[in-house]
This record gives sequence, C-alpha cells and structure tokens, in this order.
Amino acid sequence: MTLVEVVISMAITGMAVGGIVNGYHYCTNSAQKAALSLAANALAMERIEETRSVTWAPDRSPAVDQLVAINFTNKTVTLDLSGSGAVVIPAIIQTEISQVSVNPPLKRIRVACIWQYQGVEWITNIIETCRAPVQ
Repeated sequence: MTLVEVVISMAITGMAVGGIVNGYHYCTNSAQKAALSLAANALAMERIEETRSVTWAPDRSPAVDQLVAINFTNKTVTLDLSGSGAVVIPAIIQTEISQVSVNPPLKRIRVACIWQYQGVEWITNIIETCRAPVQ
C-alpha cells in the first residue's frame, strides 16, 4: 500500500463515521422533539376535556353557561419527558371559546399549547373542536 491509498481510505472512513454520528444525532433530536410534541398534544387534549366537563345548558331555567373563556385562563405547564424530570420544558396552554351559532347552539373551542424546542424553535400544538350544550 502506498501512503496515498492509506490517506484516501482514512478520509473515506472519516466521512462515513461522521455521517453515522450526524445521523444518530438527527434521530435522537427528532425523537425528543416528537416526544415533546406528543406531551404537548396530551396537555392540550386535557384542557379540551376540561372544557367538555363544564356545564352549558342554555335551555334550563335559569340558563347555565360555564363554557366561557374567562373560566379557562392561560395556564403555564411543563412538558416532562417520561416523568423523570431530566428534560423539563415550560409551555403555555391558551384556550379560545367562541360562539359558532345560536340556533342550534354551538361553540368552538380552540386550545393551543405553545412551547420552545431547544431554546430556538417555537412550536404550537393546536386542537380544535365544537361543542353543543349538555354534551
């Protein structure tokens, strides 16, 4: 073997190892981002369930409407991977409630979980649904 062959083979090996390390780094970051996104979706869905559990009965006498935005203020939560406390990221849950129609009565509920990934990228997970009274 000549010195040129050894240098070329070392360069090829170095590029292959560098590619493997970069691929591993990309995969672990993607898995962590996906896990945090799933946790954000779960927290947004939890808020949707909270809105579905309040009383909204416009047909009662007197009418009851607890499904108003003032009852669901912004809430700061933490996205905690695996519950271990190793990776804890703060997030904000925002809830918007608006009247879609009066007859039939229908309200739109929009929940957004806003969080920041690695201090650089802002991500918003949004879940929307509609709700009728006494549902």
